[in-house]
Amino acid sequence: MDDIMKLIRTYRVTAALDQRLRLADTLFRGIAADIRFFVFSSVPQEAGDDVLQETLKAIAAGLGRFDGDTKSEFWAWCYRIARNKSSDYFRRREADRLHSVSPDELLKMIESGQPRTAIPAQERLDLEYAVQLLRKANPDCYEFLWKHYVVGLAYGEIASEHNLQYDNVRMKISRCLREAQSLIS
Repeated sequence: MDDIMKLIRTYRVTAALDQRLRLADTLFRGIAADIRFFVFSSVPQEAGDDVLQETLKAIAAGLGRFDGDTKSEFWAWCYRIARNKSSDYFRRREADRLHSVSPDELLKMIESGQPRTAIPAQERLDLEYAVQLLRKANPDCYEFLWKHYVVGLAYGEIASEHNLQYDNVRMKISRCLREAQSLIS
């Protein structure tokens, strides 16, 4: 029988708190390096320690409820907790971000921020028309182009926000830009 599963089985039948803490400590020393590697490969380095701590706390809190019988079930359980804590980090980060502004509000802000020069009426009508066409034709493209060109998010930021790969976002924005150009012409 594997050492990890021995520790877990002993933990399940042990009633004394000091013995359970000792068993949990021994278990954590055995899994911490693997969990650390997983967490640090999932989140930005500056958030890694916090997410790792939250993951280990959740594993400790749920250890009494873990009901698997194999090492692979235990690791799957631990990694699921780590994925959930990583996702929690990205959700909090997204919630903390500045919210995007609607195109109408943005135009009002631009107009109020410009002292005397404004977009010529014809160019403004063309721009509004193109934005509306794109929004109707392909809402996903509108969102990606808006986030990249207006909000100013980099490909990597959009990728992490949508759980996509960097190159997928780069290619999607390129395709969407071509589609927008074809709608205008």
